[in-house]
Amino acid sequence: MNPIKGDTNVPVEIAKDMVSAYASEASKYPKSYTKAVWFPADQILEIAKTLSDGKHDGLRIYFGQYTAESLDGLPKEFEGRNTALLVPTYAAGFKNSLGDPTEEHEDDIDDIGNRGELCPSMCAGAVL
Repeated sequence: MNPIKGDTNVPVEIAKDMVSAYASEASKYPKSYTKAVWFPADQILEIAKTLSDGKHDGLRIYFGQYTAESLDGLPKEFEGRNTALLVPTYAAGFKNSLGDPTEEHEDDIDDIGNRGELCPSMCAGAVL
């Protein structure tokens, strides 16, 4: 077993408990509740290509909420719903888009990913 993967994996029963605990708390805010966000493989592979360039050291996932201004090309019912933003991070000592040297795990704000499918309503295959 890959020691890194083994150290970061969560057993399915614990994962289900975690998702259930979140759903219980989030049910207090039904308008914004999002159980999961699905991203297609090609988007993930594009991020992986960025991360393998030697300048990036990881991926930060921000939790956000769709606003009226962020809905371009998305269904109106996404407004107010929670989502995830995928942001590659620079390793220390490289140059960011402004030409400034980067710090360890500095956000690459020129490459913020989003636009996944929200569950609910697009929940096909979600089992946790």
